[in-house]
Amino acid sequence: MFNFHEFLDKFPIFTHEEFKQYAVLNGTTNLNTQREILAYHLKEKNIIRIRRGLFACIPISSRSNANSFSVDPYLIAGRISEDAILAYHTAFDFYGLSHSIFNQYIFLTQHKIRRFTFQQAGFIGLPFPLALVKKNNVNTLVETHDRDGLIIRVTSLERTIVDVLDRPEYAGGWEEIWRSAEHIPILNFDKVIQYAVLIENATTVAKLGFFLEQHKKQFNVDEKLLNLLETKKPRGIHYLDRNKRESGKLIRRWNLVVPTQIIDRTWEEPNNDLV
Repeated sequence: MFNFHEFLDKFPIFTHEEFKQYAVLNGTTNLNTQREILAYHLKEKNIIRIRRGLFACIPISSRSNANSFSVDPYLIAGRISEDAILAYHTAFDFYGLSHSIFNQYIFLTQHKIRRFTFQQAGFIGLPFPLALVKKNNVNTLVETHDRDGLIIRVTSLERTIVDVLDRPEYAGGWEEIWRSAEHIPILNFDKVIQYAVLIENATTVAKLGFFLEQHKKQFNVDEKLLNLLETKKPRGIHYLDRNKRESGKLIRRWNLVVPTQIIDRTWEEPNNDLV
């Protein structure tokens, strides 16, 4: 017999499909009965609807004031679809490396999921990089983590670095990327280069080369590694941020036009107003 409370113990956040599968496996195959079970527990505030097809369990200790119960946003983003992967700034944040805290959670998925807001947090679903889709390799350099008894997937630190350099708009911008990088203790260069080459974007490879050159001392970057990346740079001149095309200094080694505030790290300058 289907015991809904046992189901909630296993799935503090669940999709409608997970509920249906569990119900069928435990003898409740009637669709009307399944709908009635969900409707009853929603009414009793044992569960809460996050969005269409996604629900969260409200712990017994919080049911007397269900409206104040806060659902873990990482679980929402990581469990919204069977292929969801936390990425970009959200991955940095998950690893405790982000410089700033954003109330926005980014995940990769093949499904078209519109942006939505829940409990004042924004959730953004993005498609997988096209090069990875073509190679059937969207799960490369993805880690699994247990969170409240559920498995969620997160891009590895090495993949995240390349991803944010490729799409800085999903990382909070260049200053956020640079300042978050200050918290990174170590990088596996073999994995970084493997992924950068895999996504087949010469400009991103050049960005990676410039980034590692800028952080050469921090990560103990060998010059041979930079020389290797240099051979894969674009032939023409590109802007560090293709969406903004800010004026700056041309870095010939990487064929990149880089805003001077990034080269000079102007955010590190002392605030004269406080002196």
